[in-house]
Amino acid sequence: MQFSLFGAAAAEPSPDDLAGVLLAGGQWVRSAEGARLSVVVADQWRAEALSEAFAQRDVGGDTVPAEGGCGVRTRFSPQLAPAAASWTRGANQGPPAGFALSPGGLRLWVVAAGHADAAGYVLGTAEADGAVHLVGGAQLARLGLAAVSLAARGGPGWRITSAKRLRRLAELLDEPPAGAGQDWPK
Repeated sequence: MQFSLFGAAAAEPSPDDLAGVLLAGGQWVRSAEGARLSVVVADQWRAEALSEAFAQRDVGGDTVPAEGGCGVRTRFSPQLAPAAASWTRGANQGPPAGFALSPGGLRLWVVAAGHADAAGYVLGTAEADGAVHLVGGAQLARLGLAAVSLAARGGPGWRITSAKRLRRLAELLDEPPAGAGQDWPK
């Protein structure tokens, strides 16, 4: 497989990539120490891959037991406080104005909540038709990955269906993490 010059493999890991975890249902927690990002994922391989990705971005990363899966979180860090502030408005969370998902962010979204299904490839979101869900679809289209919104059956999330778009997705992501198996796009 040939990878894109603009894909995840070509870019240095950045804390901005953590936005992909937010699209997958991640949540910010803010404190006097800074901010922490956490998400619950379905599989151990996802937890391990995200913990490693957090460490690559110098924001730590550990796993904790969670209902319905495995929790993964960064450490509290002042480095994350600006991103947390831009994504939160009071008790609500949403994308900041001008948000643009990086290929590294796309990779983290796929790690956290992507899976193949009979009709294509689904990137899960926390809720259907909310601001985070809608911006996820817009960012997929911006990256050349137009997708169908899933509100109920198979969702919430976005399904990529055409062979051309699935190849583009795989091209942008780089090699799969250990254990991803059939959950990684090909």
